[in-house]
Amino acid sequence: MSSSPDSQSGESVAVTFRGRGYARLRGTKLSVLICPRCSQRNAPKAADQGYCQWCAYEPSRDDIEPAQAA
Repeated sequence: MSSSPDSQSGESVAVTFRGRGYARLRGTKLSVLICPRCSQRNAPKAADQGYCQWCAYEPSRDDIEPAQAA
């Protein structure tokens, strides 16, 4: 079984942006929960839009890395 999320399943994967910030990737949908630029926690509505409500950061998909378990 693949470790990447399937857009048809409810599976989501924790990711960072080159080790900074925190997001959830579900299929092709990206929810930015903690901004890698300003380190602010994002409001759920903005997070689901895929940008930071505080500094308007929009992540590049090229910067996505799997989050490391603590």
